[in-house]
Amino acid sequence: MKAAVRPASVRPSAAEGPRFQEILDALRADIADGRVGVGERLPTEQELCLRFSASRYTVREALRRLQDLGLIARRQGSGSVVTAARPDGRFHNTLSSLAEIGQYASSTRLEVLAVEKILVEGRTAELLRSQPDTPWVRVVALRRQPGERTPLCYTEVFLPAAFDDVAQAIGTFPVAVYAVLESRYGLRIEEVVQSIEATSADANLASRLSVEVGTPILVVIRHYLDADGNALEVAVSSHAAGRYRYEMTLQRSG
Repeated sequence: MKAAVRPASVRPSAAEGPRFQEILDALRADIADGRVGVGERLPTEQELCLRFSASRYTVREALRRLQDLGLIARRQGSGSVVTAARPDGRFHNTLSSLAEIGQYASSTRLEVLAVEKILVEGRTAELLRSQPDTPWVRVVALRRQPGERTPLCYTEVFLPAAFDDVAQAIGTFPVAVYAVLESRYGLRIEEVVQSIEATSADANLASRLSVEVGTPILVVIRHYLDADGNALEVAVSSHAAGRYRYEMTLQRSG
């Protein structure tokens, strides 16, 4: 399954950054205390904007985080419905734009395990859509949710060797890697092609993710492409079963 993720024109205001957390905490308390029960609808976005004196963008970010926690389900035209009183422990991810990939990066943290320069060949060259013997930089890391010791996923990030300075700094900036590439080099990511496949944990993945060998694994591969279709970044993230849920909404056109 492949999905193309295109850039979004909306960007969060720096001044609004902390506000969504206040709204998120208040709504979580409403749900946990039963003021809004499972199966009931939350107030509309407009009502929440008035209640918290916040912009629609800030309210939507708080609702997105509630959905990531598995507490609500959001459907266009039907609002937000409470689905659980407590988080289910999985990381819920809904993506429809580059901006949301950036939010995913900023809401989790990377623990870098290794950075190495490689000459790609064989299956790695195919993965990177690169000519054999081309130099790349490979960053190996674990991604975690704040406050959680169990890794969310095992990640490999591949960058062309020309971006070695960015590769060496991964884990030190709280934004998506593609955003740093765009800012530092004046590049523009025009498209992200995402592939999702199921596999099972080998000895290396089992050790990294603290699971048994053979545990089901969901692998998410993202190719960040420029206007000419060149891969400026390739990220491969392996998630253990029960720790990650990916959601996408398909709308009928025409």
